Amino acid sequence: MELLALVLNCGMSSDDLASTLEKLREQSKSIGAHKKRQLFWDCYTKMASKANNLADGTFCFFKYSADTSKDDTEGDVEVVELTKRQKGMVNGGGVELMGPRFKPPEDPSSKTVAYAWMEGAAQTAWDDLMHGEPCIYITPESVWVGTRHKRALCKATGSPLKTVKDVEKLVAELKPDAPLRSVSFHGNEPPAVNAYNTFLAGSFKLDGPLPATIGSVNTTSTNEMYDYFAQRKNMSNIDEANKLISQMLADVGKGLTPLICASSTKEASVAYKSALMKKIYLHESMKKFIAKAKEDGQVEVCVIKGEDESKMGAFAQYGKLVFEMFYRCDLTTMGA
Repeated sequence: MELLALVLNCGMSSDDLASTLEKLREQSKSIGAHKKRQLFWDCYTKMASKANNLADGTFCFFKYSADTSKDDTEGDVEVVELTKRQKGMVNGGGVELMGPRFKPPEDPSSKTVAYAWMEGAAQTAWDDLMHGEPCIYITPESVWVGTRHKRALCKATGSPLKTVKDVEKLVAELKPDAPLRSVSFHGNEPPAVNAYNTFLAGSFKLDGPLPATIGSVNTTSTNEMYDYFAQRKNMSNIDEANKLISQMLADVGKGLTPLICASSTKEASVAYKSALMKKIYLHESMKKFIAKAKEDGQVEVCVIKGEDESKMGAFAQYGKLVFEMFYRCDLTTMGA
């Protein structure tokens, strides 16, 4: 089943929400492909029906999923109510949501809204809202913590930073909860500054180059900023993976029992099943292993993206897989 549509209702009455969904259904008539048009007509019809049974002011997601591999298919709608924490965050709690936004058709001045994402954007939005890793970005006016679709204002800077020293001083002062805020839907999880997650966003005129640990991108579009953050994270993962490979080769040269292994999916499988694996860097193409490891949650999984092997260094040469174990172990004695 593929998630084809995601709607987040932020406090609309059941009547207003049903009207909004009916408006989206009417807009779906303009979809060119017949099969897709049928699916989204079915989607918004079923969502509107569910909306009629909701209490006024409910904060909830509507998730429409269908098996698109079949010719004649209809989808199912799942209603997921926001928890007390999640509702508080988006309802005056200082977390701003970003996405296609809709007001009640009969009351455009209403403070209640709904957000809607379709097709590939639906799964992206769900993953981001529920599990997105936050970044820390500094605009000419403010410091923010955010993902692609949600953010929280942490601190006003007063005026644009003008020197590298000023930037470094500000970044050094950014601590979890002081002033960095959590945007997590699952608990108070404010980020800490690391090697890749902090950057300037917008137009700055500094007196010199920034250190590698602080990025800079000339945009304040949340989508473009998050794309930039994802690129920085990916490059950091590649660097860390290559450091592990260098350590592995040094250990081999010393004749030590392995603590780090690379390239062998068989060794990775044995280490994982034996609960020896601590952390793994692997390419996004290894989807089954990634899904399994993330589902279990017992291993720190760092996914490296991209097809340009020239930018991956030793990681590409060693099968795009390297992992660290909790202690040194010869996996060949365990069937690898």
